[in-house]
Amino acid sequence: MRDVLPGWLLHWEGEPERWASATFTSAQGTLTFNSLEYTGPLDQFSRIILGTSGHFWRREDLPKSTRKDLIHFVGGTKWLVGVVGTSEVLSEDVFLKAALELARRLNGRVFNGTDLISPEPRA
Repeated sequence: MRDVLPGWLLHWEGEPERWASATFTSAQGTLTFNSLEYTGPLDQFSRIILGTSGHFWRREDLPKSTRKDLIHFVGGTKWLVGVVGTSEVLSEDVFLKAALELARRLNGRVFNGTDLISPEPRA
């Protein structure tokens, strides 16, 4: 991620293989990635997955096959990474660029509140 956010300092909370959060800081602001895994029925992870699945099921603007594919992808999710920014100086492009790069490296997708975005493969 340092190549996406050059000059930003990185602080890990937790072990590198099982981190709870990764915070990047610079004069521009702070960008935090929070890790969330399944711990049991109706935990925060499960509620997010259930809500996201319901969101896509109700999307009448998408073909049924696309909705099924999205719900299948969401249902197979094992790990979530949330992105939080704490500065109005940072543009939404910085957040999206960093989130997409992380998703690409983790073979994941970015949920922006309405859609799951697949990152472009590295050339």
